[in-house]
Amino acid sequence: MGRTIRICSGAALALVAAPAAAQDSGGAALDAYVQGRLLDAAGVSDQAAIAYGVALTGAPADQRVAMRAFNQAIEAGDRALALRAARALDAQQKLPGDGRLLLYIDAVSRNDWRSAGQQIDKMEGGNFDFLAPIFRSWVNAGARQSDPLAPLNVRPLQALTGAYSREQRVYLLLGLKQIDDAKAAVQALPVADPRSSSIRIAAAARLVALKDRKTALSLLGGDETALANARIEVEAGKLPGQPIATASGAAGILMARLASDLLRDNATATALRLARLGSFASPDNAEIGLVLAQSLSAAGKQQAALATVALWPNEPRFSAARLDLRYAILQRLGQDDEALALATSLAAAPEASLFDHARLGDALAGRKKFALAASAYRRAIDLAEIGGGQAAWALWLSYGGALDSSGDWPKAKAALQKAVALDPEQPGSLNHLGYAMLERGDSLDEATRLIAKASSLRPDDAAITDSLGWAFFLRGQTTESIAVLERAVAADPTVPELGEHLGDAYWKAGRRIDARYAWNAALIQARDDAIVSARIKGKISDGLK
Repeated sequence: MGRTIRICSGAALALVAAPAAAQDSGGAALDAYVQGRLLDAAGVSDQAAIAYGVALTGAPADQRVAMRAFNQAIEAGDRALALRAARALDAQQKLPGDGRLLLYIDAVSRNDWRSAGQQIDKMEGGNFDFLAPIFRSWVNAGARQSDPLAPLNVRPLQALTGAYSREQRVYLLLGLKQIDDAKAAVQALPVADPRSSSIRIAAAARLVALKDRKTALSLLGGDETALANARIEVEAGKLPGQPIATASGAAGILMARLASDLLRDNATATALRLARLGSFASPDNAEIGLVLAQSLSAAGKQQAALATVALWPNEPRFSAARLDLRYAILQRLGQDDEALALATSLAAAPEASLFDHARLGDALAGRKKFALAASAYRRAIDLAEIGGGQAAWALWLSYGGALDSSGDWPKAKAALQKAVALDPEQPGSLNHLGYAMLERGDSLDEATRLIAKASSLRPDDAAITDSLGWAFFLRGQTTESIAVLERAVAADPTVPELGEHLGDAYWKAGRRIDARYAWNAALIQARDDAIVSARIKGKISDGLK
């Protein structure tokens, strides 16, 4: 076991007053650097940034110090320190690609078009060179020296440039007040693109700011709730969202778009850095704040994510997403009482939606209050079916699962059958219904058929593979069950029930040593579950009865 490093809570405060001393002494800069490393290891990112800032003041030419300061400043959201460190690294020709983005963002935020152009020149050939044509267009517009659209009209554009330039072209045209061209660019956006609504709302906000409500409304057609709410705002003469009409604002939303795409690819570290750059560029944009909070949470920085959700400016269209994220963060922090209280309050509101009731069902199920969870899910289903609608299969699955866990098998079976009927190709529903039937000895042939279909749809799923093996076991096909259960345990040895089932099958086949080995391995994984542990210990002691 490693040593526990205790960090004095006043250490960082002492360092704040030390820059002059650090400047006078390389030893003081080294001390601050070491203190920053300790604070960094302790997870105190904001205080670590302070320490690295002191070290950077005392040793501005030390690449190691500058790089640590830059990285920590990005993580902590310290824009001033990030810029100091980036400039130090640039002087040493050691600036990373995202540091170049930061220097560009700083330049355009100050309307320093000459410096911004220089930063773009230095991006060429780097990781972010696909952004150069977009940035050049904004610099041309700001400097009023060249055709702003010329860089985007060069053919062929890189694929990534083209993917992100469609949105940026809309904002650029609106920034230039070329309304007809901007409207045509919006109308050319892919209808199925999930970002289309966000672009339309931002464009409408810019048009409202330009006193052109008629054109703004023409961009907001459609049945989507966000668009309908935006039309109400525009008709009332209000901005429906954040206008994007400056190079800084455009860079901010572009960084957020990149971060969001990287999150989907699980590139959480890079996503966080880009989302933070977006927040530096446009600190009042609600959409950027949401992406930043999502990135922080994905990177495991739950407290920082929670603070961002609470403090960042909000827009009504992002309220549900922010609440969902806050709820998820509270769960990840293990604050189950707070998560349940939040879900309960949201579901109790007069305007509560089916999503609010489903969230409450999830919270209650997580606390093993299954009967109450079933009631919440049922309310969500009722809301979905108002006016002849149909609740999704996943909602019926959650409802059936809660009923099953609460002991109401007849209603649970009907709900799970409904989930399967709504989408017969969903392996989760098939497996849940099939396994629940196995547990009760209910139509073993039908249960096996359901699970076999689930396994064919998701052959690498350890839980479904275990269900299939257990179906064979209960049908007396012990040899077949062992081969399948061994595959399930190999896929995920951390689930105690999988190892327990394999031990049962070994015992039934007369392989007593193998059975106790499998049970002992399962017992290790079940150490936090008293009921499962007691059951497995009984088998180890007395065999399978």
